[in-house]
Amino acid sequence: MSSNGGPTVAVKLFIDKEKKRVLFAESDKDFVDILFSFLTLPLGTIVRLFNKQSQIGCLDELYRSVESLGEDHFQTKECKAMLLRPVNAAALHCDRLRVKVDDADLTAIYVCFYYGSCSERYFSTVRGIRCRCGTSTISDTRRWPQSSLVAAGETADGIFSKGGSKFIITDDLHVAPSSTSLMFSLMDKLGLHEQLNIKEEVLHLNSNKMIGLLRRALLSKHPLTGLYFNAAITPNGVSSSQLPHNLFAPQAIEAEPKFKPITIKLVQKKDNSSVLYAEVKQDLVDLLFGLLCIPVGSIMKTYSRLSPNGCLDNLYKSVYGAGCVKQDCRSLLLSPKLAPFFGCSSDVLQVEELPRRCHNFPRYLYEMNPKSPKRGDEASYRAYVNGGSINFIVTDDLRIVDFSLAKSLQAIHAAKIPKGELVEKEITLDKTQVLKLLRASLDTRNALSSVLLPPIPKKSVTTSAATTSTPAAMASVPPQPRRSLRLRKPIQPSE
Repeated sequence: MSSNGGPTVAVKLFIDKEKKRVLFAESDKDFVDILFSFLTLPLGTIVRLFNKQSQIGCLDELYRSVESLGEDHFQTKECKAMLLRPVNAAALHCDRLRVKVDDADLTAIYVCFYYGSCSERYFSTVRGIRCRCGTSTISDTRRWPQSSLVAAGETADGIFSKGGSKFIITDDLHVAPSSTSLMFSLMDKLGLHEQLNIKEEVLHLNSNKMIGLLRRALLSKHPLTGLYFNAAITPNGVSSSQLPHNLFAPQAIEAEPKFKPITIKLVQKKDNSSVLYAEVKQDLVDLLFGLLCIPVGSIMKTYSRLSPNGCLDNLYKSVYGAGCVKQDCRSLLLSPKLAPFFGCSSDVLQVEELPRRCHNFPRYLYEMNPKSPKRGDEASYRAYVNGGSINFIVTDDLRIVDFSLAKSLQAIHAAKIPKGELVEKEITLDKTQVLKLLRASLDTRNALSSVLLPPIPKKSVTTSAATTSTPAAMASVPPQPRRSLRLRKPIQPSE
């Protein structure tokens, strides 16, 4: 138990006292299961856990935008709740962790308050939906049964991991079963051939400490060292508009018959130095908001990594390793699904949903679609955001508000750019550009500029008497990041 009364999980750290670094850690299945559970977390859950201070690209702005938009901009009021508290499709597994990272009630489902007399047979994982019987809302709490899963402690295996042995975890979160060959490999990699002043210490980590480790794994290459020495986390200053090559796996850009090109109007500087904002319709907003429901592992599958400064990609690679993860859990971590009805209107990331589920109380209940305003043909409602003639303003850092002339003028005035320096362009985004935009939303706070403006050419130093004196002076000047056109004041909703 921890000092605050909560459950803990133990991990032994091997520490180089002289260099003040954690060389590696050793643990059993309980700690490793929690690490692997990071891959099942929806992005919106991560933003919520860190109080909109995740520092992952534009995710915090997207989350704030959902909070700020009125319920009338969504298909139903429950759509807003779904985006702010997305359901983890692996909830029944994560609920069995010794220490839980997500503080949400993972196994709660809701039925009609008049369940005993209600003639309808539906439930939802989202509280407050109006029951089809018209008598009450679906707000009476029930629990998913654990009968379909092996109870913790009845097998040597863990929840995700193969049990029966210890695991070695490197400082950058590579996980592998403990073995002599692995130890020899670590000795070579870490230079442990000479006698070192190595200290062993067992830490007992509670929920707060594990959430802190998750934060360091998102923003640091040395999360265990940072956790042990309580090192400050350097703020993520990624603002370059130059995205890396090989942005996504080849299968991500395969033809998708459901994808429809997205047309937007871009307001930018004439010299292509920066984007002020884009005027868009429901289709792009729905796709951007839907990103909050995507699990970390699905982002890894498409883009190979999440945050450019973090090391969760090493956890993902460890799932492929022999002896780490149970066979029946590999796809759950490598290609995690969405909870039922949590997909968005575009399948551009090709993340599957779990099928609609049923529950026996003892009579069978079937899951309702929280996005369906009429509770009729529920399968046809996939969008979170209302369609129609409403347009939206999307700033360079993906702050989204409903469009109005007043807000457009406010954006221009706040950026202090003369109108003569601005130009409006209508462009159509294909699937590759949309995938790049989603990638940029995780990498940079200049998402629109990084994808929709031409690359900044490298500058060459001209030859002169002053520049030919040293070879270094002849080197090319690296490209400079674009200046972000951040609004000095957030755009306020109209009265």
